[in-house]
Amino acid sequence: MVGFPVTGAQPAPLGSPRVAPGGGPPSVTESRDPTGRVPDGTTFVPSVLPDGGAGCPVEVEDPLFSDAPLTGLDRVASVRRGWVSAELLMWWNRGTVVPPLVTTSSTAALGIIGQGDTRVLLGGSFGDTYHTGGRVGAGYWFGDGECRGVDARLFWVAPATTSFFTTTTQNPLLARPFFNINPTTAPTVGFGESSEIVARPGVATGSVLVTLKNTVWGAEVNYRRYLTSGPNMRLDLLAGYRFLDLREELTITERFVRTPDSDPAIGVPAISGTITDSFRTTNRFHGGQIGIAGTFTRGRWSLDPRATVAFGTVRQTAEINGSQTLNFPDQTTTVTPGGLLAVPGANIGKFSRDKFAVVPEVGLNLGWQATERMKLFVGYNFLYLSSALRPGDAIDMRLDAARVPNLLPPGTGAPLTNTIRPAPQFNSSGYFVQGISFGLMYRW
Repeated sequence: MVGFPVTGAQPAPLGSPRVAPGGGPPSVTESRDPTGRVPDGTTFVPSVLPDGGAGCPVEVEDPLFSDAPLTGLDRVASVRRGWVSAELLMWWNRGTVVPPLVTTSSTAALGIIGQGDTRVLLGGSFGDTYHTGGRVGAGYWFGDGECRGVDARLFWVAPATTSFFTTTTQNPLLARPFFNINPTTAPTVGFGESSEIVARPGVATGSVLVTLKNTVWGAEVNYRRYLTSGPNMRLDLLAGYRFLDLREELTITERFVRTPDSDPAIGVPAISGTITDSFRTTNRFHGGQIGIAGTFTRGRWSLDPRATVAFGTVRQTAEINGSQTLNFPDQTTTVTPGGLLAVPGANIGKFSRDKFAVVPEVGLNLGWQATERMKLFVGYNFLYLSSALRPGDAIDMRLDAARVPNLLPPGTGAPLTNTIRPAPQFNSSGYFVQGISFGLMYRW
């Protein structure tokens, strides 16, 4: 093939024989100089392209933004070497699943699960929330063609907080349920399903605040290789490295104030107090990934799909802590390590493990070529981490009531020696984030 013919009369290419009057069609031979220069007087683009590697297309000046005719290799040689992009992210993430953390009931049921009219105020999915963030990307083609190159992207989302709050104004009795594994604490704290009373009519008023904070960021760098192309489309192969960092913290804070003239024999003999449990988790993924990226164009519009999957190891870390601050009638204040679900000598501390995980990501952008070098686009993304330690997964609801600070009167019950609970939990679950983005890409 010698090129793309132009409608209308045109001189024959150099090296083509003249047609004698009355003669038949001549045999055509193509002639070029060694550099592939288009001979003067021709108006077609030859099949010789700048050397970008065998079978590799090149990026040419977009005819949408030039009135110049196709005069040969002077336009074809205008190769786009690199690009940068920036996006505004509007993403939603999957929350954690928490066990029953707060209950209410009549005074007779004491907020114990399975007893009387007990209702769970907080339990199940918690923390499905919206994030804003950003993503930047860059890439570069090696050589003169778009055959071999590198691309990299980095994204982050701003920290988001989900809260649950209830007081005795809404629920006169507030309790925090748990399962007691120590039979020696009965009858003060029963064996099996039990609860810690935060507030109770005639004894104390109070509140419970539960917050979940989370943030996620990640990066990837890929070797990019031309795979195939066709009319108005192109596909590239990706192979590289992926990093992902997910951080979350679940905090449970209860506050109580004893009612004046309440029976001091009921509960802790403090006039007020604050009890806190904290479960902080971190998931850091490192892995190799493969994928595919493409573009399909029609005029100024384009569809740009991208799909990758990474295989690697995620380091899951749980940091568990708790404390009690109690104010007594003699105006003394004590600060004790340990809350209710975070107990010293049991699960308070920092614990880690490594686990295999998979991170697939899919995205699709709808783009509009605003100028010769700039494209505007809107897109959708879905990112999944197959194994993540979430704060709700780290909570152990099975307690040895005798180990919980200030839960029992002195001399009541003895801690079990053969079983230590609560224990740090590593019940992994999946995590995903998805949403839309608005961005621009600049090529040079």
